[in-house]
Amino acid sequence: MLSCRPNNTLLWFFWATICTVEAVIDVSWWSAVAQLSTSNLLAGSAINRPVCMELKGLSPGQARICELFKDHMPAVGQGARQAIEECEYQFRDNRWNCSTPPDSGIIGPIHKLGTRESAFTYAILSAGVTHEIGRRCRLGMLKSCGCSEAQKPSSVQEDWTWGGCGDNVDYGYRFSRDFIDIREKEENHKRSEDLGRSLMNRWNNEVGRKILRRNTRPKCKCHGVSGSCNLKTCWMQLPTIRQVGSILQSKYRTARRIQINARGNMQFEDQPDKRNPVKKKKRAVELVFLDDSPDYCKADRSSGTTGTKGRICKKDPNASNSCDLLCCGRGYDSYTEEKLEKCRCKFQWCCKVVCEMCRNQTQVHICK
Repeated sequence: MLSCRPNNTLLWFFWATICTVEAVIDVSWWSAVAQLSTSNLLAGSAINRPVCMELKGLSPGQARICELFKDHMPAVGQGARQAIEECEYQFRDNRWNCSTPPDSGIIGPIHKLGTRESAFTYAILSAGVTHEIGRRCRLGMLKSCGCSEAQKPSSVQEDWTWGGCGDNVDYGYRFSRDFIDIREKEENHKRSEDLGRSLMNRWNNEVGRKILRRNTRPKCKCHGVSGSCNLKTCWMQLPTIRQVGSILQSKYRTARRIQINARGNMQFEDQPDKRNPVKKKKRAVELVFLDDSPDYCKADRSSGTTGTKGRICKKDPNASNSCDLLCCGRGYDSYTEEKLEKCRCKFQWCCKVVCEMCRNQTQVHICK
């Protein structure tokens, strides 16, 4: 457990937040990092002792990297926050809706399991940190990197200018790999199941980064009088986190089960033909899992869910959040909700829009 008595006031906000969270649930290390404010670690430059070593939740290797790259840590925190928000969006209609407890901005102990849900969270976190680091390199916010140095892709026409300041996905990739994966590499895995989860986590971390890199595309902009496009400048641009989240959501649904063989190596249960390079390349961006997922119907602290009681659902059996699916057979309560909304809006010369206020009633269904 964390001590709720910080040694200096600079870390008070961080500690107050995490101590409150820890009293509720055992959160993942990135949920802790996501609580960092932008100034926490940068202000630590005026402190003589290493600030990063005081952040419980970071592994020794991560703390050392944190000390060397303090200006990167707000980006890591922002990347983690974006990853958690995207996870919540992608699973908003599922029994497991990612965040535990609801609207807390954290991910609970799902990271300790070997399930599909854990696979998604590791991949989206790795992609989120890579994305934010690469973006801040382009903006000149980090000391050790700048714009992308990627070569002009063959898809960009010869007469188009290459050299706009692009997102530095390569630097973001390397930093994310070094900072996130070192945790898995330095832990002492005495039990086979711990080794299996570590190999699984590292694989899924890499999937998140690869998907981000593979979907980084050239972006071009026209220059010229009255949109004549006499000159076209191009640069590399990262995909949005929403795009990455959608891809990973589809990977979540088709995730592959793995096992750890006698040599301590990870392998797919339906091991692909090593002589088939196309199939092998495709598997490189597949999420993997070890264990079956719980049903997430009931609140269970160990599996990282608050259950589905009280969740809003739809009567439509084909909806992604249908009451039949979300309520786990327990049924649901219904009530009428009345809202006052603008209606029958008209443009009035000149120059405003005038609306009436209408009362609209809707049926709301909540799982028992």
